Amino acid sequence: MLLTDIAVEHIRVSKKDGVRQTFLLHPFTDTQRDSHGKFELVRDVCQPGRKDVKRSTYVTFQQLAELYAKGVLEEFGFSVRMCPRQGTYPSKLPAKKILPTSIKPGSSFDLAVQKVDVHKEATRDLRTALLRASVKI
Repeated sequence: MLLTDIAVEHIRVSKKDGVRQTFLLHPFTDTQRDSHGKFELVRDVCQPGRKDVKRSTYVTFQQLAELYAKGVLEEFGFSVRMCPRQGTYPSKLPAKKILPTSIKPGSSFDLAVQKVDVHKEATRDLRTALLRASVKI
């Protein structure tokens, strides 16, 4: 599933010949076993005295809406794996930081974000998913 309620413009510059391509990217759900139907979140984790690493985790549509409503994605520097609506992307699909302004006002995702009770504690499944990316809420 492609979440077209969120759209981010991305410019890719080829390392070979410097050609610039502009893509309109959207979050998409994974098709693999355990993460089937979930969105991939990516985060850079800095560990003292060690090399920085990327951690990823997968969340459902509702969990993604909750993370936006609570400001967790911005607070902890998460990016969302994206892909173009039409055509193919020439290399590994990029992960982009998505600001709330990139969400289409009045869309189903925007309404899901608005319905979240930000004072309610996150579910155990969501807290577990975030622990995979070294985040505790």
